Amino acid sequence: MKTHSSLLGAAAVLGLLTGGCSSDREEAANPPVSPQGDVPRSALPNAQTPQRSYEDACAVCHDNGGFGVRVLADRLGPEKSLIHKSNDLDPDTIRAVVRGGMGAMPAMSKLEVSDAELDEIIAYLGKARTSTAGSRQ
Repeated sequence: MKTHSSLLGAAAVLGLLTGGCSSDREEAANPPVSPQGDVPRSALPNAQTPQRSYEDACAVCHDNGGFGVRVLADRLGPEKSLIHKSNDLDPDTIRAVVRGGMGAMPAMSKLEVSDAELDEIIAYLGKARTSTAGSRQ
């Protein structure tokens, strides 16, 4: 009996000693989380660009042939229906529509699009707004 309990005790100690060890592969799979809950971009492999954030969160509806394109074409005209190419939307409007929804567009939570990603998307769309304004002058 003593041998059995000694083996169990040794196994428990060994488990405690090795429990804190992790491989580099585990750390890459579980990047550190900041106190605010977001994963730092520098910890992510292949960190996304603003264009990629737009493509991931918005393009399914707001790219060629998407439902959002057809709705915006009816409301704003076909020349402004592709918001990543041409738009007059100010950042506050974009943020309000993304977070609160509007018409057929559902609200998107911070779990779907983080504040950092939304900032990148707004900056990306702002470049389209700036280039459109420059082409009109």
